[in-house]
Amino acid sequence: GRGLVSTPDEFGALGSPPSHPDLLDHLATRFQSNWSIKSLVRDIVLSNTYCMSNDLPKHMVMEVDPDNVLLHRAPRKRMNAHVLRDAILTVSGRLVTDGGGPSTPVHLTHFMTGRGRPSSSGPLDGDGRRTIYQEVRRNFLPPMLKAWDLPTACRPAGRRHVSNVPAQGLALLNDPFVAEQSRAWANRLLAMDELTDRDRVHRMYMEAFGRPPSEDEVATAIEFIESGDMLPASTAWADFGHVLFNSKEFVFVD
Repeated sequence: GRGLVSTPDEFGALGSPPSHPDLLDHLATRFQSNWSIKSLVRDIVLSNTYCMSNDLPKHMVMEVDPDNVLLHRAPRKRMNAHVLRDAILTVSGRLVTDGGGPSTPVHLTHFMTGRGRPSSSGPLDGDGRRTIYQEVRRNFLPPMLKAWDLPTACRPAGRRHVSNVPAQGLALLNDPFVAEQSRAWANRLLAMDELTDRDRVHRMYMEAFGRPPSEDEVATAIEFIESGDMLPASTAWADFGHVLFNSKEFVFVD
């Protein structure tokens, strides 16, 4: 979430100096060898530094580099608005990975009014397409993405702003897109008749968090599902999926 120069909008005298000037020179020289961004990114993401975990190191290291400027561990990063929406679609099984083509019209709520309002609304899930292919209208930005610090469409942003406000949790709780994808996730798993309830809980944890659940988590999940015995099975499982979408472990990347 932070570059070797922490002020990407100002590389001059008013900006911050690079934390690793020799590395910056090396990457620049490496880039000049073939001018391939894809090749440069591959070198970076396959490096030992990029592959480190974010486990807290020894206390002495934390005293020397408390802000992790020297990259002694991986930072814990919160997903930005685009990635969060794509992650929800991926987990629900509704993500369309096709690239290119025209953008998908923005979905309009009753509260999105004003001059220049489009004559028709796009689908709630954006046809499942990645967020980068969603139409951008400056006066009609998706409310959920705005809550999660979607950059303004009026000017370039060298670095994403990251806030921590109650509206973000409320958006995940109440936004109809999140509720719709929770139902899609539940229906996809319920259609797999060979799975038991324990199997479904295990699969949901793996899909949402990339790890298996503990025995306590399995027991709590099944208790939650069974507590809604007066509800349809799809509703109970959709509610459980909605809970997982609202967890910090889903929103933050370790």
